[in-house]
Amino acid sequence: MTARVFNVNVGVLGHVDSGKTSLVAALSTSLSTAALDKNPQSKERGITLDLGFSSFTVPLPAHLRQLPYDELQFTLVDCPGHASLIKTIIGGAQIIDLMILVVDVTKGIQAQTAECLVVGEIATQHLLVALNKTDLLPAEARQKLIAKAKKRLGQTFAATKFASCSMVAVSAKPGGGEGPGPGAAGLDELTQQLVQLVPAQPRSPSGAFLFAIDHCFGIKGQGTVLTGTVLQGGLKLNDPLELPELKLARKVKSMQMFKKPVQSCVQGDRVGICVTQLDAKLVERGIACSPGSVPTFTGAIVALEKIRFFAGKVLSKAKLHLTVGHATVMGEAQFFGVPDEEGQNPALALQSLVKRVGQLALKDNVPVFDFTREYLFQEELYGLDGRPQAPASTAHDRQHPHYGPQWALVKFSQPVTAPHDALMIGSRFDADMNSATCRLACYGRVAALIDPANPQELQKLKIYKVKQKTGVVERVSKDGTSAICRSLFKKETDISLFTGMKVVTSAGEVGTIEGPFGKSGKFKVHFAGGVAPAAEGSAKQLTLTFKRYIFDHNKRHMAQ
Repeated sequence: MTARVFNVNVGVLGHVDSGKTSLVAALSTSLSTAALDKNPQSKERGITLDLGFSSFTVPLPAHLRQLPYDELQFTLVDCPGHASLIKTIIGGAQIIDLMILVVDVTKGIQAQTAECLVVGEIATQHLLVALNKTDLLPAEARQKLIAKAKKRLGQTFAATKFASCSMVAVSAKPGGGEGPGPGAAGLDELTQQLVQLVPAQPRSPSGAFLFAIDHCFGIKGQGTVLTGTVLQGGLKLNDPLELPELKLARKVKSMQMFKKPVQSCVQGDRVGICVTQLDAKLVERGIACSPGSVPTFTGAIVALEKIRFFAGKVLSKAKLHLTVGHATVMGEAQFFGVPDEEGQNPALALQSLVKRVGQLALKDNVPVFDFTREYLFQEELYGLDGRPQAPASTAHDRQHPHYGPQWALVKFSQPVTAPHDALMIGSRFDADMNSATCRLACYGRVAALIDPANPQELQKLKIYKVKQKTGVVERVSKDGTSAICRSLFKKETDISLFTGMKVVTSAGEVGTIEGPFGKSGKFKVHFAGGVAPAAEGSAKQLTLTFKRYIFDHNKRHMAQ
């Protein structure tokens, strides 16, 4: 009887030349079609250019024995560490259950290490650090230097959700170079720590089937094989399978997991799926799914957070590189959030932010977007520092930063094909890749789909800007309950749009606009509490504050 295998996908990430591929080679016993730098350019340059896959198996540990499996298999996803290949890393993020961050103990955290840490926070709840190349440390001071490196890294991780992560000192390829050398050190402890990180959660076959394709090749007389990782649901022989980007559907002819034939696969499995009548040249990286379950779209509402390692501002309508699934396209994001009065104090905000960061990570359900509520347009994505209150705010208790969730109306430069709740990462890849700055600016999850070219759809979004107009009280009635005012509106303005709105004088008197007075733009205001005339030789100002809805194309929908 074939052993039932519990497959766990481990992303192996780190800065270029930190020794990731050597570590994967030392751990691996079964190599897949894409393993260990088979790419000729990889061999020549000595760095990983694509996602590589290999695996090793261990006995099922005690904490997993209640699950319906016989052994535990780790599939190692060797991600490239070079700055120009971060898009490939992001594409690999969605298939990762756990992560090993490989750090060169002689160099510590480097630029791409920080970017990999960001990807890890988005992709997984579980991180293990491999302090590699310990053989390069002087033998007499090795333990002391390793302890010092762990302390320094601990300070970096303290600001992340991996604050208490384990760190293991290893030497994947003592002496370096080509060919066999001394045996690797520290791998037993690394494997033990990895086993302990595996959560005791059974894989779920429920939901529409979703499959991340990373390689495709033809086999003469058999068909075309799609290799990848099951992100959601399950698949059986003879089930229909759609390639949504090609708008093609094919039947599943056969399946293999690491060269062993299987009848079915479920979430988390790494599998090769064979179909017929498909040109392998048409498929590169992408997705396959249950027919009709994955849409193609040009715009979306995305629940977003700023990445705290990103040093610059993320402004509304600025161009970004947007990675959705395996595709990276240009696009722009227009930010909005809850109004000032619906914000939170810093302590509560931090709690809700931590919860929200968890919700936006890949393994959680994205919160449903509420089209019925109103939202305030925002000039930028603010992140952990919060944003300033509205300028009109003068009360002392409203001078603190405002905290609250933010969203973006995202317009893609070309159609993208991705799940309804896909992860999106916004980056500035135009930044210098050799600098020590993080180029990943923001990340989030698609909360709703929308057509940004359709005015009727956009009008469903109740996003407003706060506008202020200032005018002058021209004369006050004898009884002091009304006034004729001017300079607030132009001659051609339809004042009826503002009838019933409140205005406030410079003395704090509150009035209600009753309607136009003549045809020159003057208007009449009723003051229930009375209004005093301006002092001799001076003018009394009054201010109208109102909401203008940015997708009201007739510009006739305003409110207070």
